[in-house]
Amino acid sequence: MDSVQTNFDVNQAEEEMSAIESIYSDDFAYLDDSGRNFSILISNEHKASLSFHLQPGYPQEEAPSYTLTTPSIRGEIRQALCEELSGFIGETFHQQCCLYEIIEKARELLLQIPLPAVEAVQPLRRPEAETSGDLVGDVPEIFHGEPFTERRSTFQAHLAVVRSAADVEAVGRELRRNRKIAEATHNIMAYRISAEGGVVISDCDDDGEAQAGSRLLHLLNIMDVNGVVVVISRWFGGILLGPERFKHITNAARNILTEHAVIAGGPVTRTRVT
Repeated sequence: MDSVQTNFDVNQAEEEMSAIESIYSDDFAYLDDSGRNFSILISNEHKASLSFHLQPGYPQEEAPSYTLTTPSIRGEIRQALCEELSGFIGETFHQQCCLYEIIEKARELLLQIPLPAVEAVQPLRRPEAETSGDLVGDVPEIFHGEPFTERRSTFQAHLAVVRSAADVEAVGRELRRNRKIAEATHNIMAYRISAEGGVVISDCDDDGEAQAGSRLLHLLNIMDVNGVVVVISRWFGGILLGPERFKHITNAARNILTEHAVIAGGPVTRTRVT
């Protein structure tokens, strides 16, 4: 590929990416700093996301590669969904930009799939700080990331391995026993748990930080993390961070997941973080 053609491809891809980011701003997230890997939340009901990787030859020489994450859709239904979407991409891609058409087709296909009949776990609520008294039952071990401060807002990640709704709720109660955490401006939560039949139960809670919980769950989905709850505490310092706050929230989560090797169902280190 000569330099003129390469520059043409890059310019086309950049213009398309800018348009996609504008159209799906609330559901759009870059996966790295390359500007060519990103993810779109395509169904809140199914907690489904579509991740794209744009090769250097896109759109003139190579079609976009994608990963469809569907926690609540498994087996033959998921296989049929992926086959139909791949067939659509094959028919639609004619050496021109086609991301919008692919995203909308995926959304259309998901609308045709019934929602799973799984009872959602209640999100973590913020009662008064619990500073004394015994907890009923076992509490999963909780790991704490290093707090960091950006423009006077402080962020800290918390992680626990969970296998049930009771575990998620126990982690929330235990965290709130710490007065500092209980008094955080926001405690944003997301979790994924395996259920019978290969179904993954997932949910999230913004705790007042609009769209933060869904973005946190989006990260768990694209990392294929299972059996964990992640809570990000934010103490607001008086300076509005705008969309930058989402980057700090997801980075805090990604760092603690990576630190404890919780990637694609991997193990959690047994060393407590203090």
